[in-house]
Amino acid sequence: MIAARTPNRIHAAGAQARAGSRTTGRAERRGRRIDWNAKLRPALEPDVVTDKRLGDRLLLPTPLLIAAEVAAVPIGTTITMSALRARLAARFGADRTCPLMTGMFVKIIAGAVADDLAQRHRARWPVWRLVGDDGRLSTTWPLDALYRATRLREEGVRLGRKGDAWQVLGVGSAAV
Repeated sequence: MIAARTPNRIHAAGAQARAGSRTTGRAERRGRRIDWNAKLRPALEPDVVTDKRLGDRLLLPTPLLIAAEVAAVPIGTTITMSALRARLAARFGADRTCPLMTGMFVKIIAGAVADDLAQRHRARWPVWRLVGDDGRLSTTWPLDALYRATRLREEGVRLGRKGDAWQVLGVGSAAV
């Protein structure tokens, strides 16, 4: 009974110290700038593996492979994520391309382009031509959606607003 009534100051102080260090760690991480160019990993090679779950051939792309495919999209047209994955799979003789890796690498490419623009350099890849399967411009990319919408309009692509996101009008006919 005595132990239950006495405050446990040693453990309480330790918990506060741990909580304080966790909080400062998050704040420090938020303040750090992401080096998108380091994430491009030019030494990485694409690989075609057998998907154990479905039994088909799965392409594991690289960031620069996706960037090269995005660079091949002509001015004034767009390409959906599904069409990009299908083109990559056909190019490497795979049944499909990993959607998770494709999404992560597209975000990395968008971050590298945002870094280029922040340093007043020319964009290396026209990542603004890449749209979601429904024609929407992603709002979670490091490259601003308004900038991407402006670039698409300059190229003659028709856009509209749908909720909080920009959307390519007639994506079924305009997509490559």
